[in-house]
Amino acid sequence: MFTEDIQIMLYVDDVKKAVTFWQALDFVIIEEQEVDGTSVVELAITTNAKAHFVLYDRNFIESNSPEVATNSPSLMFFSQDIFTLYKKVGELNVPRGEMISLGDREVFNFADPDGNYFAVSSMA
Repeated sequence: MFTEDIQIMLYVDDVKKAVTFWQALDFVIIEEQEVDGTSVVELAITTNAKAHFVLYDRNFIESNSPEVATNSPSLMFFSQDIFTLYKKVGELNVPRGEMISLGDREVFNFADPDGNYFAVSSMA
């Protein structure tokens, strides 16, 4: 049976740049390691989070596991202070969508340095 823990593998062009980006959004490094000469970094919003990102170098994955799809998953984050987060993402100078209202929620999207888009929703 599955547990509540989940790791989401993100394939990025520059692991160090991606780590800097996610740390600017208050993610913390859970673990760093080197695998066959490439950096692999696990991040989460807190050390106790059930969901973690694991950042892998895209070229490394394409060379060692060409059968693995390198497209990014579609992820939705939730925020209790979406307006502050929206401003913070805007300060990172990455693509960011407009804040829109969907019923009783506010929603926006943003891209990481590799052009992967993520959505954010306020809590209902």
